[in-house]
Amino acid sequence: MKTNKYLPQLACVLATLPALPASAANELVLQLETSLTRDTNPLRFTDQANTDPGLANTAQKQADTVAGADLRFGAIVPLLSDQTRLIMTGSLGNRHYKNYSQLDHQTGGADLALDWVAGHALSGRVSAGKSKRLFQYINGSLTERDLSHEQRAGSDWRLRINNDFLLAASLSRSGLDYDLPVNQLYNFREHSKQAGLRYTSTTGSMLEGGLRWSDTEFPQRNEAQITLLDRAYKEREAYLDAEWNYSVKTVFSTHLGLIKRSYETLSERDTNLLNTIVRGTYLYSPQLRFDLQLFDRPFSIVDPTILYVQTKGIRLDSSWKYSPKLQWNASALWQNSDQKLIPRFDTGAALQSRKEKLQRVGFGGSYLIDRGFRLFLDSAYERTQREADGVQLKQAIIKLGFEYTYENIAGSAARMGLNRYQQFYSATEATK
Repeated sequence: MKTNKYLPQLACVLATLPALPASAANELVLQLETSLTRDTNPLRFTDQANTDPGLANTAQKQADTVAGADLRFGAIVPLLSDQTRLIMTGSLGNRHYKNYSQLDHQTGGADLALDWVAGHALSGRVSAGKSKRLFQYINGSLTERDLSHEQRAGSDWRLRINNDFLLAASLSRSGLDYDLPVNQLYNFREHSKQAGLRYTSTTGSMLEGGLRWSDTEFPQRNEAQITLLDRAYKEREAYLDAEWNYSVKTVFSTHLGLIKRSYETLSERDTNLLNTIVRGTYLYSPQLRFDLQLFDRPFSIVDPTILYVQTKGIRLDSSWKYSPKLQWNASALWQNSDQKLIPRFDTGAALQSRKEKLQRVGFGGSYLIDRGFRLFLDSAYERTQREADGVQLKQAIIKLGFEYTYENIAGSAARMGLNRYQQFYSATEATK
């Protein structure tokens, strides 16, 4: 296995941490992770790619072992008070593939946020960040390395009218760019704004209604691509968010949204989309937790034959703290996708969409060796099948890793949200 060239430098940085004074920052975190991952299908070839001699990529379908090293860091610096503070987080990572060496790459991300409070009624956050990661491969049609680069910035304001009601508003912009020219037609820029009125009861339950506006453009599409995919679209969403504290053990939450999407030139594709998520959390005991999620949501996919995808599904998660040092988690996902095809690629007059079914199960665990030192296991198995032609895709992933966390104040890593820089196979960020 190739030794990661950054490990000596990371070890030197890590060794200096105990000497840092607590006053250097109110909260300071540094995490070091090393891992080995076994992936049976990194480029996500279909099963037919293994049996059809006419497919060019037949010989390339194989499992691989990935060596990873990650450094995550963060600091919270109070400015005027504990509520007005600067939050800085980031990550650096390296991935080395044993077989698919063309996929070797570095990952990274950085975020800066300013939380501010002005009196008892007005508060908000200003934030900016960027990240890069490996392209999420779809069906083996692309075997070259491609990295996606994301930029984001936003500002949120909250005005408390009284103890029960609060006005919330936000402005944000984001962008995504790919390295490979073949994917650059999906480079996009999005500007959005949102406003809502929130009511919070004395029991902590919440109800919020509002509107969201967004404009998305794809600046690198040529005329032929614009003819098929358009160059931009607008979305208007009316939404209702709610959270119900049914008991000390049970909480329900939901997002109900109706999206009106309008395309810039291809107005015949204008449509209304449902955006719904229902969640439930049950704390059976301080050690055992169950999470349920139902969803019906649209999303985009990097495939020139597909306009957008509407997904419906159910996800179950559970986590069990067997002891103060040992914990386990498991998950299961059932999802049906309705892929809305671009008319040019329809193979029959009646075909307007293509349906897929996905099943996914995950299992993970971690053991706290000593304060700050953790061993972990993360794994998942996924199967996808297209209904029209029976094409299947299977993938199994298992990851073993070691993590060291330095915190000058216990719990700082969780408060900074450093887990957003990690990739989870068996659990969502919300249940970690």
